[in-house]
Amino acid sequence: MLVLYGNGNVCCICAGSLPVHVNTFPPVDAHTEDQFSAVLFEAGRIVSSMKTPGSTITTLLNRLKRYLSDLERDDIRQRLKREVSTALLAGGMPSRMIETTTMVFVDLLMEGSDLVGVERGESIIVYLKCGSVVILLRLRRMVRSGILLRVLSDVIKQFIERRPGVELIVKTQDYNWCLSYLRIEAGQFVLFSVCFM
Repeated sequence: MLVLYGNGNVCCICAGSLPVHVNTFPPVDAHTEDQFSAVLFEAGRIVSSMKTPGSTITTLLNRLKRYLSDLERDDIRQRLKREVSTALLAGGMPSRMIETTTMVFVDLLMEGSDLVGVERGESIIVYLKCGSVVILLRLRRMVRSGILLRVLSDVIKQFIERRPGVELIVKTQDYNWCLSYLRIEAGQFVLFSVCFM
């Protein structure tokens, strides 16, 4: 799917991203949704900036590509949690939100996805990068199992400091567009994104 989104002074076009609609009920006011979107977008930027060649995060993610025992995967998860939480704290994330926000990004990283955008529309819309059909299927599993709902609702509840109901919606049309956009070329999946100010 080709998505155009903006946050602040940055506007991005991202192909192969899946929009996930996050609704709260009772609805949260627009100002709070804008603040939450900005905080989550900044957290996504911080985590993405950690994925440089030779970084600890990149090394750990590369290890996930091999067959690992459950114990080895748990070790990588714990190490990712330490790295991400340290970076979020250093990046100015409110300390009360570090644990819940860390879990969102660790779960996404372990499934091969990134948060590439957040905006407020009819709901909060979170854009998740899907670099391949396999990653898209992993995200679908996260949605169907309730994992993505749980970690996102924990962050929302922590941010607004009350317990609203949270609903996660992936529209069939969005999923199908993303799926049809992803294609195989010589065994590689193609994804591109362009950002401009």
